[in-house]
Amino acid sequence: MKRLRRSIFSLITAFCLVLGVLSSSLLFAQDVALDSGWEYAWGDSPFDSNGVPLWAQENSNVEWLPIDYPANPQGRGAFENIWFRVTLPDVPLRDPVFYASSIDLLVEAYIDGKKIYQHGEFDHHGAGEFAGWPWHMIILPEDFAGKTLYFRVYSDYFSIGFWGEQKLSERVDVLSQVVKSSYSGIIVVGVSIFIALMACVFAIFRAQRWQFLSVGFFSLAAAGLMLGDTPVTKLIWNKPLMWDYIGAYAYFLLPIPMFMLLAEWLSKADLEVRHFQWLWKFHLVFLVVAGLGSLLGVVTVTQLYPVFDGIFIITLLMLIVSVLFVFHRVSVEQKVLILAYFGFCAVMLLDMAVAHAWISWISVPVSNGAIFFSVVIIGLSFNHYLSSQRRLTTLNASLESEVVIRTEQLIQLADKEKSRAEGLLFQQTKLELASDIILALESSRTLDVGIEKIGNAIAELCQPFSGVFSIAKDDGWQQVQCWGRDMAMFVPSETEVTKVQFDDEHGVFPFKIANQQGVVSYVALLQVRVTDEPNGYSVERFMKLVQRAVEKISITLANIALREELQRFSYEDMLTNLKNRRFFSEVMEYEIASAERNKEPLSLLICDIDHFKKFNDTYGHPAGDEALKALAGLLSGFFRQADIVCRLGGEEFVVIMPRARGGDCLRRAEELKIAVENTQILYEGQTLESVTISIGIASWPELTEDPQQLFQQADLALYEAKESGRNCIRMAKLN
Repeated sequence: MKRLRRSIFSLITAFCLVLGVLSSSLLFAQDVALDSGWEYAWGDSPFDSNGVPLWAQENSNVEWLPIDYPANPQGRGAFENIWFRVTLPDVPLRDPVFYASSIDLLVEAYIDGKKIYQHGEFDHHGAGEFAGWPWHMIILPEDFAGKTLYFRVYSDYFSIGFWGEQKLSERVDVLSQVVKSSYSGIIVVGVSIFIALMACVFAIFRAQRWQFLSVGFFSLAAAGLMLGDTPVTKLIWNKPLMWDYIGAYAYFLLPIPMFMLLAEWLSKADLEVRHFQWLWKFHLVFLVVAGLGSLLGVVTVTQLYPVFDGIFIITLLMLIVSVLFVFHRVSVEQKVLILAYFGFCAVMLLDMAVAHAWISWISVPVSNGAIFFSVVIIGLSFNHYLSSQRRLTTLNASLESEVVIRTEQLIQLADKEKSRAEGLLFQQTKLELASDIILALESSRTLDVGIEKIGNAIAELCQPFSGVFSIAKDDGWQQVQCWGRDMAMFVPSETEVTKVQFDDEHGVFPFKIANQQGVVSYVALLQVRVTDEPNGYSVERFMKLVQRAVEKISITLANIALREELQRFSYEDMLTNLKNRRFFSEVMEYEIASAERNKEPLSLLICDIDHFKKFNDTYGHPAGDEALKALAGLLSGFFRQADIVCRLGGEEFVVIMPRARGGDCLRRAEELKIAVENTQILYEGQTLESVTISIGIASWPELTEDPQQLFQQADLALYEAKESGRNCIRMAKLN
C-alpha cells in the first residue's frame, strides 16, 4: 500500500513538472507596450451631422486628463461612458495592429475621425448590451505614427476601461502570440476531457459512481473554464459572448463537484458531512437561478460574477472552519485531497482579486489549478482501480465471443467495400483518361488535329469493351478506329448524319459542335458495346460516364473550332500587339449576335489618352509610342480573360466586355483610370510624366436599346468625358 501511495505521488509530481515546462516554453514575440501617454474624459462625445464624434477630432474643446493606466479613473460617479486617447509612437511595423487583453465592456476606436473598430452595439444613448470579454486586435493604417487613437467605452460594470496589457505589434505576431498562449489552455482542455472520460469509465465499472461522476463533472467544468479563457477560440469562432458564458457557467459549476467530492471522501472517515451537501446544493441553486436569469434576460454575466465571488468566499470560509476541526482525524489520502482543494481555492481567490482590481493585473492559471486538483483526485482514485481488473477478466470472456461475431461481419463488410473501391477506382481511371484527352485537345490548333487526337485515345477510355470511332466527311461517316471483338454496330448513312442523337442504352455517342450562328454540326461518332459489368461498375453508370466525357470533349472541340475561326480575323497592331480596328469590327458583330441570342449583357469601354498631342510635342513621337505601349500592356493584363482589348488607332483603345453590366464596367473603368495615373512611363532611362485617360462606357441593354449602337453611344460618352475636363468617366445615357 505504501509503495502504491509513493507511486501516485511521484506521478502527480511528474505531471506538474511537465505542466511547468510547457508553460515556461511559451515565448511571445517582442512588441511595443503602451504604458504611458494615456488621457481620459468622462461622458460621451456629441456627433456631427456626418456621424463623426467631435471628441475624436484634434480641435475638440473637451478637457483631457492624464492617467497612468486607461481604466477606472477617479470621479466616476454615475458615468457609464468614458473616452480614452493615446498618441501612437513611430514604430517600424509592416502590418500594424493595436492589441488589448480586454476592455469593459463595449468599445469603438477612432483615428482621424474615422471609426476603425467596434465591439458591441452602441445605441443612440451611447449604451448597449454586454457582448463578451474578448481580446481585441485593431488594425491600424500604415501612417499611424504620431496619430491619436481614440476609444469610446461604455460599461455598467463595476470596472470601466482596459484590463490587462495594451501594445502595438505586427498582426502576425499578435496572432502568433494568441496561438502560442493558447497551447497550455488547449492541453488543459484535452487533459481535462480525458480525465472526465476516465472518470466516466471508472463510474461504469466501480461502485463509487458518485465519486467518479463528481470527478468527471469537475474536469468538464475545468475544460469549459479553460475553453472560455483560451484566446484562440475567438479565431476558431468569433462569438466572444458565447465563449464567456461557457467559461462563466463552468466557473460557477466548479464548487459543486468540489463540495460533493469532499463530502464523499470525508464520509469514509465517519465524519459529519451534511454541511458539505448543503454547500454544494446551495451553489447548484445559484447555478440554476443564474442560468434561468440569463435565458430570460434578467441578468448578465457581468452581474453574476460579483455575486458568485461573494457566495464562494463565504462558503469557502465556512468550509475552512469545518475542516480545521477534523483535519487531524482524516487519513493521509484525505489530507492530500483537502490540501489540494485549498490550493485550488487559493488560485481562484487570486483570480477574483485580479478581476476586481484588488491587486495589479497578472495572469492567474485557474485552469492549471483545476487540472492539478483533477490529477490529485484521479491519483487517489487509482488505488481502487485494481479491483476492477477481476471484473474485466470476466468481461473479456464474453467479449471474445462477441469479437468472433463482429469479425465475420467485418469480413463481409470488407468484401463489399473492396468491390465498391474497385468500382470507384475504375471510375476515377476513366475520368482521368477523359481529362487527359481534353488536356491534349487544348494544344490543338485546328479541329482536324483535335479529332485525330480523340481517335488515338478514345479506345483506352472505352476499354475493356468493344467500340468504333468514326468521323464525319462530306460524303458520310468514315470509320477510323475499331477495337474489341464481335462488332456489328449501326453506322448512319449520309442522310442520317444530322439526325444522330445520344443513346446511352445502345452506346451511341455523337460529337457535335455549334458555330457562331448556333448551327449544330456533327464531327465524330463513338459507338460502344458493353457486355458485362466492369469491376462491379454498372453498365448504366458506365454509359452515363462516357456520355459526360463525350459532352465535355465536344465543348472543347467547339472551342477549338471557334478559335480556329477567330484566328482568321486575328490581326494585330504592330506597335502595341493588341488587336486592331478590323478585328474589333468583326468580333464586335459576333459578340452582339451572341449577346442577343443568349440574352446576356454586353458592355463597351472606349478610352483615349488625354492631351496626347501635347505629350508628343513635349517628348517626341518615340516617347509617345512608349506611352501607347505602356497603356496597351496595362490594358492587356487588367481585364478578364473573356474581355477583348483593341487599339482603334492613334491614342484610342476599346474593350469589349461580354456578359458585363454597366455597373461592373464602371467599377473596372474607375480602377483602370487610377492604375493609368499611377503607371510610370520610361523612355531612354528617364521617367516621363504620367498620362491620364478619358473613358466612355456603353452597355446593352441597360444604357442602349440597340446593341448595334454600342460603339456610337460609347464614343459619345467618351466625347462627353473629354468635354467635362478629361481624366474622367462618362456612361452613355438611355434615350
